[in-house]
Amino acid sequence: MPDEKQIAEVMQAYVDAVSGDDVEKILELFAGDGVVEDPVGSEPHVGHDALREFYQMAVDSVEKMVLEGNVRAREKWGACAMLAYPKGMDLRMVIETLDVMEFNEEGKITRMTAYWGDGNMRQL
Repeated sequence: MPDEKQIAEVMQAYVDAVSGDDVEKILELFAGDGVVEDPVGSEPHVGHDALREFYQMAVDSVEKMVLEGNVRAREKWGACAMLAYPKGMDLRMVIETLDVMEFNEEGKITRMTAYWGDGNMRQL
Protein backbone atom coordinates (compact mmCIF):
# COMPACT_ATOMS: atom_id res chain seq x y z
CA MET A 1 0.00 0.00 0.00
CA PRO A 2 1.38 3.44 -0.86
CA ASP A 3 2.16 5.76 2.03
CA GLU A 4 1.11 9.40 2.32
CA LYS A 5 4.31 10.65 0.69
CA GLN A 6 3.88 8.33 -2.32
CA ILE A 7 0.25 9.40 -2.75
CA ALA A 8 1.30 13.07 -2.71
CA GLU A 9 4.03 12.34 -5.28
CA VAL A 10 1.56 10.61 -7.62
CA MET A 11 -0.90 13.48 -7.32
CA GLN A 12 1.88 15.96 -8.14
CA ALA A 13 2.97 13.80 -11.08
CA TYR A 14 -0.65 13.83 -12.26
CA VAL A 15 -0.91 17.65 -12.36
CA ASP A 16 2.55 17.87 -13.93
CA ALA A 17 1.53 15.42 -16.69
CA VAL A 18 -1.73 17.29 -17.37
CA SER A 19 0.20 20.57 -17.52
CA GLY A 20 2.82 18.93 -19.75
CA ASP A 21 0.26 17.60 -22.25
CA ASP A 22 1.58 14.08 -21.53
CA VAL A 23 -1.34 11.67 -21.89
CA GLU A 24 0.90 8.60 -21.76
CA LYS A 25 2.43 9.75 -18.45
CA ILE A 26 -1.07 10.26 -17.06
CA LEU A 27 -2.02 6.72 -18.09
CA GLU A 28 1.09 5.31 -16.40
CA LEU A 29 -0.28 6.61 -13.09
CA PHE A 30 -3.53 4.62 -13.47
CA ALA A 31 -4.28 0.94 -13.01
CA GLY A 32 -5.36 -0.73 -16.26
CA ASP A 33 -8.98 -0.74 -15.14
CA GLY A 34 -8.83 2.75 -13.65
CA VAL A 35 -11.98 4.84 -13.47
CA VAL A 36 -12.34 8.62 -13.88
CA GLU A 37 -15.53 10.51 -13.02
CA ASP A 38 -14.92 14.13 -13.99
CA PRO A 39 -16.99 15.95 -12.95
CA VAL A 40 -18.68 13.89 -10.24
CA GLY A 41 -22.02 12.58 -11.46
CA SER A 42 -20.92 12.32 -15.10
CA GLU A 43 -20.53 9.06 -17.00
CA PRO A 44 -17.35 7.34 -15.74
CA HIS A 45 -14.46 6.64 -18.11
CA VAL A 46 -13.17 3.10 -17.47
CA GLY A 47 -9.89 1.54 -18.61
CA HIS A 48 -6.88 2.94 -20.43
CA ASP A 49 -8.58 3.30 -23.84
CA ALA A 50 -11.39 5.42 -22.41
CA LEU A 51 -8.95 7.32 -20.18
CA ARG A 52 -6.67 8.03 -23.16
CA GLU A 53 -9.58 9.61 -25.04
CA PHE A 54 -10.72 11.61 -22.00
CA TYR A 55 -7.24 12.86 -21.10
CA GLN A 56 -6.42 13.79 -24.68
CA MET A 57 -9.41 16.15 -24.55
CA ALA A 58 -8.25 17.38 -21.13
CA VAL A 59 -4.69 18.23 -22.15
CA ASP A 60 -5.99 19.84 -25.34
CA SER A 61 -8.07 22.22 -23.22
CA VAL A 62 -5.92 22.82 -20.10
CA GLU A 63 -2.98 25.25 -20.20
CA LYS A 64 -1.75 24.26 -16.77
CA MET A 65 -2.94 22.58 -13.61
CA VAL A 66 -1.58 23.13 -10.10
CA LEU A 67 -2.19 21.71 -6.66
CA GLU A 68 -3.76 24.24 -4.33
CA GLY A 69 -2.42 23.47 -0.88
CA ASN A 70 -1.22 20.13 0.44
CA VAL A 71 -2.42 16.68 -0.52
CA ARG A 72 -4.52 15.06 2.16
CA ALA A 73 -3.83 11.33 2.31
CA ARG A 74 -4.81 8.38 4.43
CA GLU A 75 -4.51 4.67 3.75
CA LYS A 76 -5.37 4.23 0.06
CA TRP A 77 -6.94 7.66 -0.61
CA GLY A 78 -5.63 11.09 -1.50
CA ALA A 79 -7.46 14.37 -2.02
CA CYS A 80 -6.41 17.84 -3.00
CA ALA A 81 -7.82 21.04 -4.37
CA MET A 82 -6.55 21.71 -7.86
CA LEU A 83 -6.70 24.70 -10.17
CA ALA A 84 -7.09 24.15 -13.92
CA TYR A 85 -6.35 27.05 -16.25
CA PRO A 86 -8.01 26.63 -19.67
CA LYS A 87 -6.00 27.16 -22.85
CA GLY A 88 -6.62 30.33 -24.80
CA MET A 89 -7.60 32.37 -21.75
CA ASP A 90 -4.13 33.80 -20.97
CA LEU A 91 -4.51 32.47 -17.40
CA ARG A 92 -7.46 34.82 -16.85
CA MET A 93 -9.88 32.02 -16.02
CA VAL A 94 -9.61 29.13 -13.58
CA ILE A 95 -11.63 26.03 -12.76
CA GLU A 96 -11.42 25.05 -9.09
CA THR A 97 -11.67 21.32 -8.44
CA LEU A 98 -11.39 18.95 -5.54
CA ASP A 99 -9.94 15.68 -6.79
CA VAL A 100 -10.16 12.48 -4.76
CA MET A 101 -8.07 9.50 -5.81
CA GLU A 102 -8.08 5.90 -4.64
CA PHE A 103 -4.91 3.81 -4.99
CA ASN A 104 -4.15 0.10 -5.22
CA GLU A 105 -1.35 -1.84 -3.52
CA GLU A 106 1.08 -0.90 -6.32
CA GLY A 107 0.39 2.82 -5.88
CA LYS A 108 -1.60 3.12 -9.12
CA ILE A 109 -4.75 5.23 -9.24
CA THR A 110 -7.82 2.98 -9.37
CA ARG A 111 -10.41 5.75 -9.23
CA MET A 112 -10.34 9.53 -9.59
CA THR A 113 -13.38 11.66 -8.89
CA ALA A 114 -13.29 15.39 -9.58
CA TYR A 115 -15.74 17.56 -7.64
CA TRP A 116 -16.56 20.80 -9.45
CA GLY A 117 -19.47 22.54 -11.11
CA ASP A 118 -20.36 25.69 -13.00
CA GLY A 119 -19.92 27.74 -9.83
CA ASN A 120 -16.24 26.70 -9.70
CA MET A 121 -15.37 28.42 -12.99
CA ARG A 122 -14.29 31.99 -12.44
CA GLN A 123 -12.59 34.88 -14.17
CA LEU A 124 -9.33 36.15 -12.69
